[in-house]
Formats: sequence, C-alpha cells, structure tokens
Amino acid sequence: MYFRATLDSMHGTVEARIRELVERNGGEIFFGTRFFPLVDLDSGARVGLDAEARFAITLADALCAYAPDDAHVFHEVLEWKRNEFDDALERGAAAHGLVPIEVSLAFPSTGIVRAVLVKNMHYTTRLALQWLRPSEMRDVQVEVRRLVNDRATPTQLRDFAARLILPE
Repeated sequence: MYFRATLDSMHGTVEARIRELVERNGGEIFFGTRFFPLVDLDSGARVGLDAEARFAITLADALCAYAPDDAHVFHEVLEWKRNEFDDALERGAAAHGLVPIEVSLAFPSTGIVRAVLVKNMHYTTRLALQWLRPSEMRDVQVEVRRLVNDRATPTQLRDFAARLILPE
C-alpha cells in the first residue's frame, strides 16, 4: 500500500511538471497534442508523455496513450534490454526537467508485459518474461500460470515461465 501511495504521489509530481511545460508550449505537437518524447525506438516510434502526463507511443497515424486495453501496442519496448530502456527513459525524462526515477517507476511495465503475455505470441512472450524485474513478478502471476498450463505453448517457453511462478 505504501508503494502504491508513493507511486501516486510521484505521478502527481510528473503531472505538475508536464502541466508547466504545456503552459510554456514545451514539447512538440504530435497529432494535435503536446508530446514529450523520452525514448526513440528502433522502428522510429517514440515513447514519451502526452499533455496529460500519460505514457504514449507514436504510431504512423496516431499518438496512442497507454491504456490497459491498448498496452500491447507498446510491445516494441520489450525488444530493448530492460536496463537500457530504463536508462534511456530516465535520460529522456531528465532532458525535459522531470525527475528520472519518478518517470521510470511510473512506466507501466507490468501492464505492457501482461498484455503481451495474454496475446501468447511465442517470440514476444519470451521477451516479456525476460523483461520483468523481480519486484514485478507478483503482478503477472495469473498470466504466467496460464502460460505454464497452456499445452499449445512450446515446452521451453512453458519451462521458462514455470521458473517465474512464485509461491502463493
């Protein structure tokens, strides 16, 4: 509970800073809204914050704000090594005058991993499982257990997922 309250207060700080930047015409205009890019992905897509301090990804024809139902569109971040992505996210945050650790901790990693695990596409499933931090394992246990029990999932991937199951 303390951790959630701390994350909520950190996000409030990020929101306040983004509001300041928007009022000063900071960031860039992308599909009619302010966008603060943080990480340039290999495809040319960018991950950043929108004018409401929501994580967003640039797509060819839209700016997609993070929402649990659309989390799978962020799948490309899983192709980065986790430390490299977190470092790039923090550098991008610092460039906008945001507190890097606050932005990094607010990034919806488990939501993205959960969405990718539900899709059960073997390549991205493996990436998602490798991307998790130990502190995030509990948040995705339902999805990991489903993978372990899914006989359509390749044996090596099920075995890998089984090693990530935590005792109840």
